[in-house]
Amino acid sequence: MTKGLTARQREVLDFIAHFQESRGYPPTVREVAGHFGFRSPRAAHDHMKALERKGFLRSEAGRPRALEVIGARKRAHGGIPMLGRIAAGQPIMAAEEADEFVDIDPAYFGSGAFFALRVRGESMIGDHIADGDMVILRSQTTAQPGQVVAAMIDDEVTLKHYHPGADVLELRATNPAVANIRVGRGDGPTRILGVMVGLVRRT
Repeated sequence: MTKGLTARQREVLDFIAHFQESRGYPPTVREVAGHFGFRSPRAAHDHMKALERKGFLRSEAGRPRALEVIGARKRAHGGIPMLGRIAAGQPIMAAEEADEFVDIDPAYFGSGAFFALRVRGESMIGDHIADGDMVILRSQTTAQPGQVVAAMIDDEVTLKHYHPGADVLELRATNPAVANIRVGRGDGPTRILGVMVGLVRRT
């Protein structure tokens, strides 16, 4: 479990853990900053220090790769954090803390940090994404037109096809009975949290 972490701290922790598992050594501060697109390594350093204070990382001063993932995240080796539920109809509040890990090796989906969300609603049924299914997403803040994304609108998250326009961002459903979500320039912030890379059917 990763209770007590912010969403970004959780993403940084997952990236460090996956980097170390796949390469055999941990990333440097600059590599963490580069992965997340931070303008300065200072932002990555601050997140990593926060993870140390909270007991998820251990480092050794003066050694750039002397970094170890410890605590709950290490015990969940190979797992993908389940962050809560996501609406495939109308947006639903996003869970801030992982309360469980999905027993899937993230390396199966390639490089990067991943998280899982449980679908609620039927607006993506045209893509055979049903209520109760679980989607696996690569944590990233950009997407290509047409990709299925988890998008945060204000403080809520929804799963839709991403179609950006010059003046309007459209988040499209694949259920004709459900209206698409259109976000204009003055409608408040919209942020991509991740791009869908996998689906686990409800059993």
